[in-house]
Amino acid sequence: MNAERPNERAAKEIVEHSLGIQLEHHDTHGGVDYLSADGTVALEVTAVTDGWKRGASDALRRSERKGTPDVSLRNCWIVSTSLDQSTLRTFVQRVSPVIAELEAAGESRFSDQEAAVHVLMGGPLSAVYRRLLGAGVEVAGNAPHAARADDPDHKHQVFIMAGSGGVATSSNEAVSQLMDELRPKVDNPKKLRDSGAGSRHLFVWVNDDTEWSIARPVRGAALPGQSDGWRLPDVVPDLGPAITHLWVVHARSMRGWLWNGEVWSVVNASTDDVGGEE
Repeated sequence: MNAERPNERAAKEIVEHSLGIQLEHHDTHGGVDYLSADGTVALEVTAVTDGWKRGASDALRRSERKGTPDVSLRNCWIVSTSLDQSTLRTFVQRVSPVIAELEAAGESRFSDQEAAVHVLMGGPLSAVYRRLLGAGVEVAGNAPHAARADDPDHKHQVFIMAGSGGVATSSNEAVSQLMDELRPKVDNPKKLRDSGAGSRHLFVWVNDDTEWSIARPVRGAALPGQSDGWRLPDVVPDLGPAITHLWVVHARSMRGWLWNGEVWSVVNASTDDVGGEE
């Protein structure tokens, strides 16, 4: 018997809440992961990751858990870096004090390209920028937020977003590359086709171990009403007839996209909500 995995259960709950349906675990001896009681809706769950990056991600997570208790910040910061480096075990400890210096200087953002020009021109923040560039910081920005009653002792800290493999250029390009990653997974469309359901959903998890060119646009999907973030794709995914719906969600941000066979919409699974078209 095939046991239900946590990532499958999480995907099922997102789809159930979004569509207002109930799904039952069906993959007990092979076959599609979930099926509705009336057999009209099938759900198969998969993930697109690069296994070799897991060690780097684990090292970064250990650095995050250790934290920097002696660093004081006025806001939380989100820092983006690449997994393609060998010093991630101490990344947070090396970067957080420099972010504090950047914040104290009145800055609220950092870009490696802009910083490189600043250093080349001998700008006043060159010493700070060199340390961030040397640590592999690509982009950083503060993330002001309201105080939470349920977290009165909240300590502002640095949160890391990491990825690797290619340059994120557009949402459409991310869809194209995702199709390339899914094409060898021939068991997914087969299970959905064999389910006999009329509505056949493939749910794809991406995470920090997924190629950056795919993960970054999905992770930063703009929510309805937001002017920033990565906009929805506007290309038709090459899914084939076995798959009628495609869900793509980033496991950390819990944001992503849903293709319903006609249009893309925004998924905001952090609030169990599906946004409309942009």
